[in-house]
Amino acid sequence: MEDATKLDNYSYEEYLDIANNTKDRVELIFGKIYMMAGASALHQDIVGNIFFNIKSKNNENCKPRVAPYDIKLKINNSINIVEPDVMIFCNKQEIPCAIFEVLSPSTALKDKTVKKELYQLAKVQEYFLINAEYDIIEKFELINDKYELAGVYGKDDKIEIKCIHEEIETKDIFEV
Repeated sequence: MEDATKLDNYSYEEYLDIANNTKDRVELIFGKIYMMAGASALHQDIVGNIFFNIKSKNNENCKPRVAPYDIKLKINNSINIVEPDVMIFCNKQEIPCAIFEVLSPSTALKDKTVKKELYQLAKVQEYFLINAEYDIIEKFELINDKYELAGVYGKDDKIEIKCIHEEIETKDIFEV
């Protein structure tokens, strides 16, 4: 019966054992293992558009990355492994300054709750939630160690990515 309580309390070593022995992609967040489903074509198109628009800004101090790309976030002596859809690393920092998650039916709850909490604790400065179904982007900024909603943007708006000092037109993200 002891193993049943361990389902939500995986160690980093147990995560590695699972990740290395499955073809599925998995994340470790606050001791819980999350299986990751494959992405839809729309999801991948939006991820590609975000990456392309950030990359085209030619910021030599900042590099965008796309999943699958694991980042390790250590919070209170606990290691978490996540694969954000798009992340921006600046000045050779280990923690991204901005993360973009494209919501899907299988990930929306996790992206809006445990991942948001994890990114906040890791001090990721900007967090963007992209709702492809409604062409809406929610932007959260870290203020006094807490995420605050900085804006909700539609298809005809521009979003500012403060850590790279650039704006992206939302229509360029949703254009597929």
